[in-house]
Amino acid sequence: MKPKLLTVLVVVLLVAAGLWLAPPGKEAAEGELAGEVALSLPGEQRTVQVDKIPPDFFIIKNDQQALALSEIKDKYVFINFWNTWCPPCRAEMPDLNKLYLEYGGKNVEFIFINIAGQEKSLADVKSFLAENNYSIPVYLDRQGEVARAYGIRGIPTTVVINPAGELVYAASGQINYEQARSLITE
Repeated sequence: MKPKLLTVLVVVLLVAAGLWLAPPGKEAAEGELAGEVALSLPGEQRTVQVDKIPPDFFIIKNDQQALALSEIKDKYVFINFWNTWCPPCRAEMPDLNKLYLEYGGKNVEFIFINIAGQEKSLADVKSFLAENNYSIPVYLDRQGEVARAYGIRGIPTTVVINPAGELVYAASGQINYEQARSLITE
């Protein structure tokens, strides 16, 4: 290629790149992006809203008996969304297992939901529970559909429903024994 033609080509490319990379004016030019939209702001952790009716879902036990969440009456329902690779989830498990052992036979239904689609394998979930001697009842959300229905954006997330069927707590973040116990005792 001739040096003069090469110089002109480089100059044209630099001018084009400069125009393309220039900061936009007050209005976006045709074909440019003006920004983004989202259902929540960055860093915002939304879940289902307290004082709203929680989304119903089915709890299918290993014996294939199915129970709708809405069928659980006259007791607290303690739901925890978690994964084995999540450090805060792992950190809260001893306290939540203690809570389950203390209150599981009482006026509380415990539903620990592992978002299985986010795990490397189901074997990881089973070995995590066995290695730590956890007795908690773990249910798999294989497609993440229950987590989506509850607006889970961060784990762990704990949701508590009172005996009247009202959602009284929904928040992401690690929870300790005392905090969790205060949600299920009057």
